[in-house]
Amino acid sequence: MESQINNPQRTKLVRFSLFLFQLLVTTIITFLIASALHTQSVLSGLISVGAEIPLSIRIKTVFVDFVGLLPTYGVIVLIGMLIAMSVAVLIAKTLLKKPVNNTINNPQKSQIWLYAMAGAVAMFTILAAMHPILNVSIIAGARGLSGLLTQSIAGAIGGAVFGLIKSRTNTVKAAN
Repeated sequence: MESQINNPQRTKLVRFSLFLFQLLVTTIITFLIASALHTQSVLSGLISVGAEIPLSIRIKTVFVDFVGLLPTYGVIVLIGMLIAMSVAVLIAKTLLKKPVNNTINNPQKSQIWLYAMAGAVAMFTILAAMHPILNVSIIAGARGLSGLLTQSIAGAIGGAVFGLIKSRTNTVKAAN
């Protein structure tokens, strides 16, 4: 039985599916880290004014915030990562077309840094853009500089994961 999709279309579909998988994993990891950091930042603020919060409540609160923030912050992170990783993929493709600079020993490693930077910039931009639009940061844990930086670090980790998955799938494709 002959396939309805010819080979170039199948290749595009596979690449698009891989991108969606990478994006989903990146978003989940970024959201989970960002949400946990947000929760701990808020709880630390409460502790600093004298509240006693046992470890069991701190852990439970993290999971409650995962569920509570997912429909809003999770979607915002997804959109930010979609834009950031799409742009980073285009930049990476452009860089690969140029002759390899002798100072770059491993282009895949440099691409991981590119994706990490894209993730950090995405989170920073999301949070920086929310304040003027909404006149408040909906992520209380990102209201100060340290909170903004920790959220950006969450984005960097998510972006690095995107780059790692991408490099692994490229390695598998090259081997086939």
